[in-house]
Amino acid sequence: MQFIDEARFVVRAGRGGDGSVSFNREKYKPRGGPDGGRGGDGGSVIFRATEDLQTLEPYAHRNLVKAERGRHGSGNNRAGEKGADVVVDVPVGTLVYDEDGLLADLSEPGQDFVAAEGGSGGRGNGSFATSTRQAPAFREKGLPGEEREVRLELRVLSDVGLVGLPNAGKSSLLAALSAARPKVGDYPFTTLTPGLGVVDEKTYREPFVVADIPGLISGASQGRGLGNRFLRHIARARLLALVLDASEDPEGAEATLRAELHVAGLSGKPSVVVLNKIDTLDDELREYLRETFPEAVQVSALTGEGVAELRDLLEKRLREMSERETVGSNGVGPTEHRVFRPTWKGLRVERVEDGAYEVSGEGVERLALRTDWESSEGVRNFQRELEKKGVVAALRRAGAESGDEVRIGEVEFDFQ
Repeated sequence: MQFIDEARFVVRAGRGGDGSVSFNREKYKPRGGPDGGRGGDGGSVIFRATEDLQTLEPYAHRNLVKAERGRHGSGNNRAGEKGADVVVDVPVGTLVYDEDGLLADLSEPGQDFVAAEGGSGGRGNGSFATSTRQAPAFREKGLPGEEREVRLELRVLSDVGLVGLPNAGKSSLLAALSAARPKVGDYPFTTLTPGLGVVDEKTYREPFVVADIPGLISGASQGRGLGNRFLRHIARARLLALVLDASEDPEGAEATLRAELHVAGLSGKPSVVVLNKIDTLDDELREYLRETFPEAVQVSALTGEGVAELRDLLEKRLREMSERETVGSNGVGPTEHRVFRPTWKGLRVERVEDGAYEVSGEGVERLALRTDWESSEGVRNFQRELEKKGVVAALRRAGAESGDEVRIGEVEFDFQ
């Protein structure tokens, strides 16, 4: 399966079912009355994080994901069946965006997010019966489900991210540290997608994940090379290992890496410096590098020299970071990232350029959507509700006169 870390498509929830207009006409029940049931709610589109996927490839060519609509209500007060939800499995580490920004960060297995909520079903005529209105012959229509275009962005979750210039030996180092078997070649950009390996030693408290991030180059944060595509994965690593080719200007390589991380806003992440390919150096050059990089670890992914020491150092640093995070959190776990956008629940009346009056507000817009405009009794009920909600009075205060056009959402009618 191809590694894809971004996908864009439309999610559309199901519409709610319409209520029913029905009257009980059973024998021996002459006063049965209205018994129309309500419609079922529409299904929702839900994103759920799973460890069974490592790519967004299943959604790379999708244009639309939609849920079922709710079934209509029927007589004898029978409610319609709810539309089936659609659960979209995505890899752990997936971020969900819409045009306004981040909606959810699915960073834990099993975590889910309702991206589009199904519309609620409409009430049947049985719900409108009162002591003064004993035989209502109208119903409500179901509301449409939510619809939005979403962008999914996968950021690989890892404990350690191996970052370096092309051909620094990151893939070979990943293979030496773990049981992973990435593609290794003696040419730049051998690695085209992030690779993961698990380090699981019996002496360690718990295993940790190492990610091989495709090579950065100078200017990667501005779009050069492959690097800027994978800066998002570097952002998810808890600890960065800056892998330098000890035989090819390690000072310049470190300066380039740190400059790119700074521009990308990642310079504050904890890091260690790893000098790879020391098997190609003589003793004099090794001593020089010890003086130049006093805190760096010298390794050879090819011969295995220094790999065990590096593995122990990474485990120690991660354990210390976990202990600090536990102390600093006061026992409070990570919080989900959610963006809540308040809905306008009041009432607004304004005159637009063409002379019509536009009425907005969640309650009145829902009322217009629920109204069955083919039923004269339903339209009369709509007019009564407008008076009760103060819409008619607000229109008059705004200067509306009989015959003026009024718009509520997609509904247009003449003011009476």
